[in-house]
Amino acid sequence: MLEVQNLSVTARNGAQLLKQISFQIETGEAVGLTGQSGAGKTTLLKALLGILSGGCQVSGGTIQVDGQSLWALSPRKRRELCGTTLGFIPQNPMTAFDPRLKLGRQMEETLRLRTGASGKTALELSETLLADLGLSQPRRVLDSYPAQLSGGMLQRAAAALLLALHPRYILADE
Repeated sequence: MLEVQNLSVTARNGAQLLKQISFQIETGEAVGLTGQSGAGKTTLLKALLGILSGGCQVSGGTIQVDGQSLWALSPRKRRELCGTTLGFIPQNPMTAFDPRLKLGRQMEETLRLRTGASGKTALELSETLLADLGLSQPRRVLDSYPAQLSGGMLQRAAAALLLALHPRYILADE
C-alpha cells in the first residue's frame, strides 16, 4: 500500500505548496488526481518519489510504501525504490532520457542494471516493448537520440521501460 498522511510541502520562501494531503492506494488500484494547472499535482508526485527540487521540501507528514517510511530509507535505498517499487513517467518525456545518448543504449543499460538481462536480451526486450506500445518502427526509435523523436514516442518509450521493470505503483504525470 502507498500511504500518505498529512503531507505538507513548503517552498524555500515559506509558501505552502501542499497542505496536509492524505490518501491510501492499494497495489493494483488505479487512481487519478485532477486539478488546475499549478494546483500541486506534479509537486505531490515528486514528493512521493523523494525528488523535490527548487528549494522545495517536505515540511510535515509521512509517506509509507508497503509499510516502510520513505524518509527512513537512505538516499541509495530510495533510488532503488524508484523504478522497482515506484515507477514514474514524467510530464515532459524529454526529461526522462539523456539527450546525449541514443534511446536504445539508455533502455538497454537500464534493463541490464535493473533486471540483470544481458545486453542483447535487453535490446531485444526494448524493441518488443516499443512494438507492443504501438511504435511501428521500434529499431529506428532505438537508433535515435531523444531530440529526434516526438514527445508521444518518448512518452511511450518511457512507459515501455517502466513496464519492463514491473513496479508495484506507477506514478504518471499527465
